[in-house]
Amino acid sequence: MRDELMTEALCWELESKVTVDYAYTARAGFELACYCPHEICLVRVYPKRRVNTYFYAPDRHITGCPNEARSTESSLYPGLPKPRTPDVRSKPVPNVLGPGPTIKAKPRAPTKTELLQLAVAVRALPAVHPGTLEEVIDAWTCMTPDERATQPLAVAGRNLTYETAFTFLGGATDHIDSLNARDRIIFGAATVVERDYCFLIESRKKFQHGTGKLPLRLVSTKRNVVPAYLSEMTGQRATLFWHGVAPELADKGNAFRFEVDSRSAYAGIALRVGELAPWTVTMTTKASCDGDSRC
Repeated sequence: MRDELMTEALCWELESKVTVDYAYTARAGFELACYCPHEICLVRVYPKRRVNTYFYAPDRHITGCPNEARSTESSLYPGLPKPRTPDVRSKPVPNVLGPGPTIKAKPRAPTKTELLQLAVAVRALPAVHPGTLEEVIDAWTCMTPDERATQPLAVAGRNLTYETAFTFLGGATDHIDSLNARDRIIFGAATVVERDYCFLIESRKKFQHGTGKLPLRLVSTKRNVVPAYLSEMTGQRATLFWHGVAPELADKGNAFRFEVDSRSAYAGIALRVGELAPWTVTMTTKASCDGDSRC
């Protein structure tokens, strides 16, 4: 019997395991057909949110299933339920940068045999949990270098890890065209300066152009600050992250720039306090990052 909330299930449409957070969010547009992943059970389950988000089985799990609810214990006071310590669940680590796989409806419900085959096939695979650029960076900052080397992260359809998905400017060449920002998350030290009508972000790393070198320079107007927390970063050492956009030479020829689409949660820029490198970690544990939007 389980002592924690059920947070992963089989998904018939995606033919994989999914986290309950993803299934609950996806239900706004499409209700996924989810099932208990244990091969002795395979009962239909649904995402539900109270204090936490979890999968529940209206028809109950099969007796002996690890997800079977714990048995009721007698109370010291007859007629009153026994007090139970609330479940506190850490945030799942995103393993996909983006909105997640395309969901296509299947014409029928799966048979027991098909569910069993699916459960066996994905038994050792991680549950799909998509994340935004900010969420992926949050997860990266909370990991140790060893964790980054083993934690999977799919970017632009490529199966990478949190180590290989991030490219550090400190070890990159001086040729900005060599940076693959569409398939990787690029990061490095930057400064944030406040001007009368805008915020100016400039990379410490400079890139070759002609006989000289130019920085990456981004401008965010105060009428539409992107990212929204940019004003908090002025006057501090910072790290700039960007993904999905290729820089180009500015019209004045004094820097490389790109346009930031504030409508996308999966591409653009993000900033973190401090000068971060592949061998640094800002928090000692993932749990300590759960309540902090930017670690």
